[in-house]
Amino acid sequence: MKTKVNEKRLQMTLKIATFIMSISFLILAIQSCVYNDSFASQSAVNETLEADFNGEICDGKKILRFNTLQDLQQEHLNLYQHYVASNEDEQTLIDYENNHNFYSLRKKENDIDDGIIPDDPTFDELAYTFDPILETLLNEDGMIIIGERLYIWDSGCVIQSIPYSCENYNVLLHFKVASLNNNVTQMHELFYDYKMQNINTCDDPQFDFETISENGGRVDVRDVPQAKNKNGCGYSVVVNKELIGCDNGRNIFKISFESIEPLGSSNPLNLFYLTAAFGDINDLEFALQNIPGQFAGIPLDFEDENYGYLLPFAGTFYMSAPQTMGMQIDIALVSTINLLTGNSCAASDSININLTCPLSIVAEKIYFNSSTAKWSFTFPIGASCGNSVQKITWDFGDGTPPVTAGTSIMHEFNQPCNYTEFTVTASVTGTICGTDYFGDSAISYYFKVPAGNSCNRTSYKFPTYKTSVDGKKMKLSARIKYRNGKSIFKNIFKWRKPGDKTIKSIGTVYSPTANNGSCVQVDISTLVPPKTTNGKKRNKQKVKVYSINNINANDPYKVQFTHSSGFSYTLMATNLYCSQ
Repeated sequence: MKTKVNEKRLQMTLKIATFIMSISFLILAIQSCVYNDSFASQSAVNETLEADFNGEICDGKKILRFNTLQDLQQEHLNLYQHYVASNEDEQTLIDYENNHNFYSLRKKENDIDDGIIPDDPTFDELAYTFDPILETLLNEDGMIIIGERLYIWDSGCVIQSIPYSCENYNVLLHFKVASLNNNVTQMHELFYDYKMQNINTCDDPQFDFETISENGGRVDVRDVPQAKNKNGCGYSVVVNKELIGCDNGRNIFKISFESIEPLGSSNPLNLFYLTAAFGDINDLEFALQNIPGQFAGIPLDFEDENYGYLLPFAGTFYMSAPQTMGMQIDIALVSTINLLTGNSCAASDSININLTCPLSIVAEKIYFNSSTAKWSFTFPIGASCGNSVQKITWDFGDGTPPVTAGTSIMHEFNQPCNYTEFTVTASVTGTICGTDYFGDSAISYYFKVPAGNSCNRTSYKFPTYKTSVDGKKMKLSARIKYRNGKSIFKNIFKWRKPGDKTIKSIGTVYSPTANNGSCVQVDISTLVPPKTTNGKKRNKQKVKVYSINNINANDPYKVQFTHSSGFSYTLMATNLYCSQ
């Protein structure tokens, strides 16, 4: 009798619970309709409904939020330590997502694998990160909030950020689409209009969360951001300033640049920044062509704390500056390629314009290949600027004898194994900026040009191989990066099928000799031995080698993935090309 009473009570309880849930869902639906008109309102109601989630919600997509970069580093460390303590059991990451009521990039990848959501052939979580912890902290679109800015990640060297708002969440998605479609015009417009920023994570150790956690939370202070990036992806830029002429108390400059680009890369996103150590930047005028009457001031309303005021130019432009004693201007170019593909790379250069005497060497690339590079150098003195040159002694910084010539000359450099720079010196005899320099009193000007085997890379991500085998999605990928004296090899074998997963690197890497004069071939298996794991979890291989090692576009190493079931696949560097 008691059993029947309990059953009736249970049935009644279930009916009541079902009724309450129906009412709740109805309320949710009504609230959603009311607030669906704007992202901001949608975010507000979602925050109310999901108070246990510590972050923001835009159009139904959750984003974890951290007040500072240090907070994110600490969260990564905590999750990393639990993950390692569990013998890298994926359940640790699942528990984190469940406890935080969060839909992560990792979860999206698993849901595609399990057929819970439709397959997306363009989706590759390894294009965002190779780090399973960061993969758990990024949301389904690879985004995260740090402070007041929204970031979208890239497993290459360059990530993007924008002031956080739900409107700007969509801007980042549009920026990614534009990048994948190689629409650099739209990318530049979005970047400039919405005050975006990019961060070179290969130069900034604070964003290397995986290494920080491996070091117990310590940031490697020996790694400092570089003034001129050398990310080993085969991309370099040099900025030129050319004094065109002097007129009515003003100097006219042509600002341009030369680049060495990998074949097959995307169109570069070029961003120019301006700072003035001394003087008023509002006295500067700009134009796209050197035509009188075309010069005008431009609004300088967004200052990137790393580079300066963002200018609205993507290529050659002209600048008019007052002939003010002591005024100094710095113009930096930050140029990026292959953004949001997993192979993003940045190159930068900057020039200083001292208006007391604003002369400089101008360099033009003639050709650049794996063995030699030829450059043209000129020393323009500006029309009606009162300068004259009697002769110039050119020293190219590569060990060849100095050459005495006029204001222009060409020189061919032999390429060393690894990226470096040659400092070209022009020792000028003549009248420069009102001062006579003759005999031993010649004045010297300097210019640095990039050099190095155009087919070598210290940073490269292999194309991810994706397929479905035995009803389970498989992903294979590999990459090499160089950082702070270390070559870091990462290989990933993701296939949730029980058995032995083996990763084996095959072939040759190229290391520079002690003086960087030539390359030495090294069998990669002596640096990166095979690794086998057992079970369903991923086989993630990470090896640090304390030397410089290059993958060569003409002779790249391969990575072989095998499984005890008989599966075998060799990953090839099919999208790796030399630069020119």
